[in-house]
Amino acid sequence: MSPTCPRVRQRIHVPIVLFLCLIATGSQWDLVQTFAWGRMMVMNSHSMPLSKAVAQTFSGEMCPICHLVANAEKQEKSRSEIPEAKLAGKVLLYFQKAPAVVVTAPDGVAWFPGNPLVATEGRVAPPVPPPRGVSCLSASVA
Repeated sequence: MSPTCPRVRQRIHVPIVLFLCLIATGSQWDLVQTFAWGRMMVMNSHSMPLSKAVAQTFSGEMCPICHLVANAEKQEKSRSEIPEAKLAGKVLLYFQKAPAVVVTAPDGVAWFPGNPLVATEGRVAPPVPPPRGVSCLSASVA
């Protein structure tokens, strides 16, 4: 398949977009923390039963990877917060409520017998009596 094929392009783009969304939301630290908990659980389960290993893993005791994740999340939060001094100097834009739009019906056209729009001259009167149509049965019999 050529690299210009839409299926190949889509197969490449979807993982890239998902990876970029993961990084943009800071979820990489959640994955690292999950890895750290799994590693702690496995190490603790070698020396104690699984139930105690799970309890000790989530007891609050932090491993070096957990400390790394906690520090990284603190740094990310401090970078994302906008100081008040910078915020005071900026112009805040907001949207005002738009006025209500009122649409009215158009004025009606007056229609009365003396209306010049009605063409009465040059019209042919309808034939009296009205013509009778020939039915299909009588046409096929004849």
